[in-house]
Amino acid sequence: MPAILPTTARGLLAAGFLALVATTAVAQPPPPWEFRDGDCIVFVGDTFVEREQRYGYVETVLTLANPDKNLTFRNLGWSGDTVRGLSRAGFDPPAAGFRELVKQVTDAKPTVLVVGYGMAESFDGQAGLPRFVEGYNALLDAVAPLKARLVLLSPLPHEAMAPPLPDPTAHNRDLAAYAEAVRSIAVSRDAAFVDLFDIVGKARARREDQPTQSEPDTDNGIHPTDLGFWRLASMPELGVKPGAYLPSKDLKTTEQGVQFTATDSRLPLPASPATGKSPDGARSIRVEKLKPGRYTLKVDGRNVVTKTAQEWSKGQALPTGPEAEQVEKLRAAIVAKNRLFFYRWRPQNITYLFGFRKHEQGRNAVEIPQFDPLVDAKEKEIAALRKPVQHTFELVRESEASR
Repeated sequence: MPAILPTTARGLLAAGFLALVATTAVAQPPPPWEFRDGDCIVFVGDTFVEREQRYGYVETVLTLANPDKNLTFRNLGWSGDTVRGLSRAGFDPPAAGFRELVKQVTDAKPTVLVVGYGMAESFDGQAGLPRFVEGYNALLDAVAPLKARLVLLSPLPHEAMAPPLPDPTAHNRDLAAYAEAVRSIAVSRDAAFVDLFDIVGKARARREDQPTQSEPDTDNGIHPTDLGFWRLASMPELGVKPGAYLPSKDLKTTEQGVQFTATDSRLPLPASPATGKSPDGARSIRVEKLKPGRYTLKVDGRNVVTKTAQEWSKGQALPTGPEAEQVEKLRAAIVAKNRLFFYRWRPQNITYLFGFRKHEQGRNAVEIPQFDPLVDAKEKEIAALRKPVQHTFELVRESEASR
């Protein structure tokens, strides 16, 4: 009778398919935020926040980390924005931008408000710090009646890029000061603080010694690419713990091999857009005492990998399977939902629909609320995709697998 023995699965804390897969737990820092069932998490900020919705990696990871919670994410980022809502003023005086910023946050009804400002203001240097702190506190005071739990993000560091892009040394000194200012605001308000300046800066320094991982995070030193957002979302400092399989069920041994079912406690983190690999690492299976021959591993009836009995006895890493495909479907649904919500709260022709030229096309404004059911439909899709599902694993002798 085949014997299933423990083996390692890099990056995954697994109780195993009845001791089929196991690994060593890695100490994780406490998460910067704790979500509750029913939370509405609203991101507000500048270009960094706005661009995250284009790739969805941060939202996907936070969704995966909470498969048992009904969470709603809303992105209110606006490129080049400041804590005074300057980019949101449009054709109105600057003060109107702040009123619009507060209204947009209020309308979103957050229970958790994630604030990401400081990059645009940092170009004002040290002289602009008092104005930044004053504006930041004015924003938090204005939305305080919402009683949302706060998570404050520091600005990212300026990445060194090849000429003709500028040397970021001086700018990073200013960014460090703005990051420290956000930290101080967080402390004074008992808010969670995520020091992206420190976390990302250290990660980039580590990669300097790894030429194979030298592709930059940004396209211009400041704005992350899809790879940059993926790297950020995958960092353990975000507090996402390694995934795990629940114990297998219905384990059966037969003359042909073994069969069992298993379910993840959470789905794996998204795969890198550069390498196609998840930071959770590869899972592996080790099975001893199989009869001589070649055995094919099937997952939900689909052939995955074929190895000899001797190779299975030594343990074999598994290629990505249906769980990874589910994660990519989840991320695609999140990106689609964010796009629909963007059209809902920030239509491209907003001046003609609601502004001073609404006398021309304002009649079309009735169509904007029609995005609501489309967003709701995507939310239902996300809710289904975030939950791990049970998969059936079979190890079948080649002669049987080919039938």
